[in-house]
Amino acid sequence: MKHIFKSLSILTFIAILLTSCNNNQETTPKNPEFQGYIENTQVNVTTRMPGRITKIYVDEGDRLKKGDTVATLDTRELLANRKALVAKLHNIEKNRKRVYNLYKAGAIPLQKLDAINTGYEMVSAKLNALDTRLEDMTIKAPMDGVVTLKVLEPNQMMPPGMPVVIETDPAGTWARFGIPETYLNQINLGDQFTLTTNDPNLSFKAKVIQIIPMATFATHTPTALRDERDIRTFDVKMLLTENQTKCKPGMSVYLTLKPVENQSKTTK
Repeated sequence: MKHIFKSLSILTFIAILLTSCNNNQETTPKNPEFQGYIENTQVNVTTRMPGRITKIYVDEGDRLKKGDTVATLDTRELLANRKALVAKLHNIEKNRKRVYNLYKAGAIPLQKLDAINTGYEMVSAKLNALDTRLEDMTIKAPMDGVVTLKVLEPNQMMPPGMPVVIETDPAGTWARFGIPETYLNQINLGDQFTLTTNDPNLSFKAKVIQIIPMATFATHTPTALRDERDIRTFDVKMLLTENQTKCKPGMSVYLTLKPVENQSKTTK
């Protein structure tokens, strides 16, 4: 009998100990961790002119400065057309001088002079337009950045608007999170945070630059049974201030905040 009583006492002690541990765990909730994703500014390096690519001067991983030449298109046909327009313009210029002298002498009416002047202006306009097209045949970097993807190769035909390469701006790299409004008192514009990643040796410093409501959904929908409030989610954008070159679009990052108690209960 004493043995049974002793066993029951031990079991009771263990049960009390387990209950105490559970209570301690409930009173010290774990810091919540929110998952976000890396995004950055990407630009298609292209031109409005179609043509055959004659040469590409960059490769993936190369750093570019704004205005650097990325690729060139075949200009042989345009140069031939330009040569013909220049010759035509010179011929009109010579005839215009003769017509002007005849008009001054009263040998021809004003309409003849106006007609040749109009012809000269039309050919000049065509030549200017052709020069603009020739400029567009040299594809240049629109900003400082890094070549992250090479889309086309030399001798391929390039349709209008098709990128030769895709350029990424390392300075324009940010993380985006969906944060419930109950945690927003811990996040303000300009605040600095340390974001962790799935790599234990890689983290990022980030600065909050935007907080806007995400009207498309809420983290919780109120029901009569739960007696909860509707909790909206806010889009929080954080600009990375270090290690931008180690980021890849779509990479997961994590933000740890302090726990919030009784965040969904209503007051009666």
